Amino acid sequence: MDSFGAYLKSLREERGISLEEISQKTRIAVSNLDFLEKERFELLPPRAFVKGFIRSYVQELGLNPEETLKRFDAYTREGELTDYTANEGSLFREQPGRRFFMGRALFTIALSAVGLIALAILLVTGITRILYWDDKSGTALPTVTTVGPSGNSETPGKRQGIEKADQTAFTEPPRKQAGRKILEIKALAHTWIRVQPDTSPPEEMTMAPGDIQIFTAKNSFSLQTGNAGGIRLRYDGRELPAMGKENQTLSLTLP
Repeated sequence: MDSFGAYLKSLREERGISLEEISQKTRIAVSNLDFLEKERFELLPPRAFVKGFIRSYVQELGLNPEETLKRFDAYTREGELTDYTANEGSLFREQPGRRFFMGRALFTIALSAVGLIALAILLVTGITRILYWDDKSGTALPTVTTVGPSGNSETPGKRQGIEKADQTAFTEPPRKQAGRKILEIKALAHTWIRVQPDTSPPEEMTMAPGDIQIFTAKNSFSLQTGNAGGIRLRYDGRELPAMGKENQTLSLTLP
Protein backbone atom coordinates (compact mmCIF):
# COMPACT_ATOMS: atom_id res chain seq x y z
CA MET A 1 0.00 0.00 0.00
CA ASP A 2 1.22 3.49 -0.81
CA SER A 3 2.47 5.68 2.00
CA PHE A 4 -0.47 6.94 4.07
CA GLY A 5 1.20 10.28 4.72
CA ALA A 6 1.85 10.79 1.01
CA TYR A 7 -1.81 9.97 0.35
CA LEU A 8 -2.97 12.70 2.76
CA LYS A 9 -0.56 15.21 1.30
CA SER A 10 -1.76 14.49 -2.24
CA LEU A 11 -5.38 15.08 -1.20
CA ARG A 12 -4.42 18.44 0.30
CA GLU A 13 -2.27 19.62 -2.60
CA GLU A 14 -4.98 18.72 -5.12
CA ARG A 15 -7.21 21.28 -3.41
CA GLY A 16 -4.48 23.88 -3.01
CA ILE A 17 -4.81 24.11 0.77
CA SER A 18 -1.80 24.70 3.02
CA LEU A 19 -1.07 23.09 6.37
CA GLU A 20 -1.38 26.52 8.00
CA GLU A 21 -4.93 26.92 6.70
CA ILE A 22 -5.93 23.50 8.03
CA SER A 23 -4.29 24.29 11.37
CA GLN A 24 -6.18 27.58 11.65
CA LYS A 25 -9.54 25.87 11.02
CA THR A 26 -8.99 22.71 13.09
CA ARG A 27 -6.85 24.16 15.91
CA ILE A 28 -4.35 21.34 15.36
CA ALA A 29 -0.71 22.46 15.55
CA VAL A 30 1.04 22.73 12.19
CA SER A 31 3.85 20.55 13.56
CA ASN A 32 1.41 17.68 14.25
CA LEU A 33 -0.08 17.96 10.76
CA ASP A 34 3.43 17.89 9.30
CA PHE A 35 4.33 14.82 11.41
CA LEU A 36 1.16 13.14 10.13
CA GLU A 37 2.08 13.71 6.47
CA LYS A 38 5.65 12.58 7.12
CA GLU A 39 4.46 9.58 9.20
CA ARG A 40 6.48 10.61 12.24
CA PHE A 41 4.08 8.68 14.47
CA GLU A 42 6.63 8.47 17.30
CA LEU A 43 6.24 12.23 17.74
CA LEU A 44 2.43 12.17 17.76
CA PRO A 45 -0.04 11.51 20.61
CA PRO A 46 -1.81 8.14 21.11
CA ARG A 47 -3.66 6.47 18.25
CA ALA A 48 -7.12 7.74 19.30
CA PHE A 49 -5.89 11.34 19.00
CA VAL A 50 -4.21 10.66 15.66
CA LYS A 51 -7.49 9.36 14.24
CA GLY A 52 -9.14 12.55 15.46
CA PHE A 53 -6.47 14.57 13.63
CA ILE A 54 -7.12 12.59 10.44
CA ARG A 55 -10.89 13.11 10.70
CA SER A 56 -10.55 16.90 11.11
CA TYR A 57 -7.87 17.08 8.40
CA VAL A 58 -10.03 15.29 5.79
CA GLN A 59 -13.20 17.18 6.72
CA GLU A 60 -11.41 20.48 6.08
CA LEU A 61 -10.64 19.16 2.57
CA GLY A 62 -14.37 18.67 2.01
CA LEU A 63 -14.13 14.86 1.94
CA ASN A 64 -15.79 12.02 3.85
CA PRO A 65 -13.29 11.01 6.55
CA GLU A 66 -14.57 7.44 6.97
CA GLU A 67 -12.83 6.15 3.85
CA THR A 68 -9.54 7.76 4.92
CA LEU A 69 -9.81 6.31 8.43
CA LYS A 70 -10.38 2.83 6.98
CA ARG A 71 -7.28 3.34 4.84
CA PHE A 72 -5.32 4.35 7.93
CA ASP A 73 -6.46 1.21 9.83
CA ALA A 74 -5.57 -1.01 6.88
CA TYR A 75 -2.20 0.68 6.48
CA THR A 76 -1.21 0.16 10.11
CA ARG A 77 -2.41 -3.46 10.18
CA GLU A 78 -0.40 -4.42 7.12
CA GLY A 79 2.79 -3.91 9.08
CA GLU A 80 3.90 -0.61 7.59
CA LEU A 81 3.87 0.75 11.13
CA THR A 82 5.87 -1.83 13.07
CA ASP A 83 4.88 -0.81 16.58
CA TYR A 84 1.12 -0.66 15.93
CA THR A 85 -1.19 -2.35 18.50
CA ALA A 86 -4.94 -2.88 18.51
CA ASN A 87 -5.31 -0.94 21.77
CA GLU A 88 -6.82 2.45 20.87
CA GLY A 89 -5.28 4.07 23.93
CA SER A 90 -1.73 2.86 23.36
CA LEU A 91 1.12 4.96 22.04
CA PHE A 92 2.77 4.43 18.70
CA ARG A 93 6.03 4.82 20.58
CA GLU A 94 6.59 5.95 24.13
CA GLN A 95 8.27 9.30 24.09
CA PRO A 96 11.24 9.55 26.50
CA GLY A 97 10.19 12.91 27.87
CA ARG A 98 6.54 12.01 28.54
CA ARG A 99 6.98 10.92 32.18
CA PHE A 100 8.96 14.04 32.93
CA PHE A 101 6.22 16.10 31.35
CA MET A 102 3.55 14.41 33.48
CA GLY A 103 5.60 14.98 36.62
CA ARG A 104 6.03 18.62 35.74
CA ALA A 105 2.27 18.97 35.11
CA LEU A 106 1.48 17.47 38.53
CA PHE A 107 3.97 19.85 40.15
CA THR A 108 2.31 22.80 38.40
CA ILE A 109 -1.13 21.70 39.60
CA ALA A 110 0.11 21.31 43.19
CA LEU A 111 1.80 24.72 43.10
CA SER A 112 -1.38 26.33 41.77
CA ALA A 113 -3.42 24.71 44.55
CA VAL A 114 -1.04 26.07 47.20
CA GLY A 115 -1.29 29.52 45.64
CA LEU A 116 -5.10 29.44 45.69
CA ILE A 117 -5.13 28.37 49.34
CA ALA A 118 -2.74 31.20 50.27
CA LEU A 119 -4.90 33.71 48.37
CA ALA A 120 -8.03 32.47 50.19
CA ILE A 121 -6.30 32.89 53.57
CA LEU A 122 -5.27 36.45 52.69
CA LEU A 123 -8.80 37.33 51.60
CA VAL A 124 -10.36 35.90 54.77
CA THR A 125 -7.82 37.71 56.94
CA GLY A 126 -8.43 41.02 55.17
CA ILE A 127 -12.22 40.74 55.43
CA THR A 128 -11.97 39.80 59.11
CA ARG A 129 -9.83 42.83 59.88
CA ILE A 130 -12.29 45.12 58.11
CA LEU A 131 -15.40 43.71 59.82
CA TYR A 132 -13.91 43.32 63.29
CA TRP A 133 -11.71 46.32 64.01
CA ASP A 134 -9.38 45.66 66.94
CA ASP A 135 -9.60 48.49 69.44
CA LYS A 136 -6.76 47.09 71.60
CA SER A 137 -3.90 48.87 69.88
CA GLY A 138 -1.08 50.22 71.95
CA THR A 139 -1.65 53.82 70.88
CA ALA A 140 -2.24 56.17 73.81
CA LEU A 141 -5.60 57.91 73.53
CA PRO A 142 -6.41 61.32 75.05
CA THR A 143 -8.41 61.35 78.24
CA VAL A 144 -12.00 62.49 77.68
CA THR A 145 -15.11 62.70 79.80
CA THR A 146 -17.73 60.05 79.09
CA VAL A 147 -21.35 60.91 79.76
CA GLY A 148 -23.70 57.95 80.25
CA PRO A 149 -22.94 54.25 80.72
CA SER A 150 -19.77 52.85 79.21
CA GLY A 151 -21.55 49.71 77.94
CA ASN A 152 -18.27 47.74 77.67
CA SER A 153 -19.93 44.55 78.91
CA GLU A 154 -22.83 44.54 76.45
CA THR A 155 -23.48 41.33 74.56
CA PRO A 156 -23.95 41.22 70.74
CA GLY A 157 -27.69 40.75 71.28
CA LYS A 158 -27.90 43.93 73.35
CA ARG A 159 -25.85 45.83 70.75
CA GLN A 160 -28.30 44.80 68.02
CA GLY A 161 -31.14 46.07 70.15
CA ILE A 162 -29.45 49.47 70.43
CA GLU A 163 -28.81 49.59 66.68
CA LYS A 164 -32.49 48.91 65.95
CA ALA A 165 -33.52 51.79 68.21
CA ASP A 166 -31.65 54.31 66.09
CA GLN A 167 -34.72 56.43 65.38
CA THR A 168 -34.56 57.91 68.90
CA ALA A 169 -30.89 57.48 69.80
CA PHE A 170 -30.81 60.36 72.28
CA THR A 171 -33.07 60.14 75.33
CA GLU A 172 -31.30 62.92 77.23
CA PRO A 173 -32.34 66.55 76.64
CA PRO A 174 -30.05 68.61 74.33
CA ARG A 175 -27.10 70.38 75.93
CA LYS A 176 -26.85 74.16 75.57
CA GLN A 177 -24.04 76.64 76.13
CA ALA A 178 -24.27 80.33 75.34
CA GLY A 179 -22.13 81.44 72.41
CA ARG A 180 -20.94 77.91 71.64
CA LYS A 181 -21.98 75.20 69.19
CA ILE A 182 -22.44 71.76 70.72
CA LEU A 183 -21.85 68.38 69.05
CA GLU A 184 -23.12 65.28 70.85
CA ILE A 185 -22.03 61.84 69.65
CA LYS A 186 -23.74 58.67 70.86
CA ALA A 187 -22.28 55.22 70.10
CA LEU A 188 -24.60 52.39 69.09
CA ALA A 189 -21.67 50.02 68.49
CA HIS A 190 -17.94 49.92 69.12
CA THR A 191 -16.34 52.63 67.02
CA TRP A 192 -13.39 54.98 66.66
CA ILE A 193 -13.87 58.75 66.22
CA ARG A 194 -11.65 61.75 65.60
CA VAL A 195 -13.10 65.21 66.32
CA GLN A 196 -11.50 68.61 65.72
CA PRO A 197 -13.41 71.64 67.09
CA ASP A 198 -12.58 74.75 65.02
CA THR A 199 -8.77 74.78 64.60
CA SER A 200 -8.01 73.15 67.95
CA PRO A 201 -5.93 69.95 68.10
CA PRO A 202 -8.08 66.94 67.16
CA GLU A 203 -9.18 64.40 69.75
CA GLU A 204 -9.19 60.67 68.99
CA MET A 205 -10.98 58.01 71.03
CA THR A 206 -12.86 54.73 70.97
CA MET A 207 -16.48 54.52 72.05
CA ALA A 208 -18.48 51.57 73.33
CA PRO A 209 -22.25 51.11 72.81
CA GLY A 210 -24.15 53.62 74.92
CA ASP A 211 -21.24 56.08 75.33
CA ILE A 212 -21.93 59.78 74.71
CA GLN A 213 -19.21 62.33 73.95
CA ILE A 214 -19.86 66.09 73.99
CA PHE A 215 -17.74 68.69 72.15
CA THR A 216 -18.05 72.47 71.92
CA ALA A 217 -16.74 74.87 69.30
CA LYS A 218 -17.19 78.47 68.28
CA ASN A 219 -17.76 77.85 64.57
CA SER A 220 -17.42 74.27 63.27
CA PHE A 221 -16.42 70.65 63.79
CA SER A 222 -14.49 68.17 61.65
CA LEU A 223 -15.44 64.55 62.33
CA GLN A 224 -13.98 61.25 61.16
CA THR A 225 -15.08 57.73 62.12
CA GLY A 226 -14.50 54.16 61.04
CA ASN A 227 -18.09 53.08 61.74
CA ALA A 228 -20.58 55.59 60.34
CA GLY A 229 -23.54 53.34 61.12
CA GLY A 230 -22.41 52.86 64.71
CA ILE A 231 -22.90 56.47 65.87
CA ARG A 232 -25.66 59.08 66.01
CA LEU A 233 -25.09 62.84 66.08
CA ARG A 234 -26.96 65.76 67.66
CA TYR A 235 -25.77 69.16 66.51
CA ASP A 236 -26.99 72.31 68.30
CA GLY A 237 -29.96 70.38 69.71
CA ARG A 238 -31.04 68.83 66.35
CA GLU A 239 -30.60 65.08 65.93
CA LEU A 240 -29.14 64.19 62.54
CA PRO A 241 -30.10 61.12 60.47
CA ALA A 242 -27.79 58.11 60.19
CA MET A 243 -24.52 59.11 58.51
CA GLY A 244 -23.83 55.78 56.80
CA LYS A 245 -23.64 52.03 57.18
CA GLU A 246 -21.92 49.83 59.75
CA ASN A 247 -18.10 49.72 59.38
CA GLN A 248 -18.23 52.48 56.73
CA THR A 249 -15.66 55.27 57.06
CA LEU A 250 -16.97 58.85 57.27
CA SER A 251 -15.45 62.33 57.04
CA LEU A 252 -17.85 65.15 57.95
CA THR A 253 -17.66 68.90 58.54
CA LEU A 254 -20.31 70.72 60.59
CA PRO A 255 -21.84 73.06 59.72
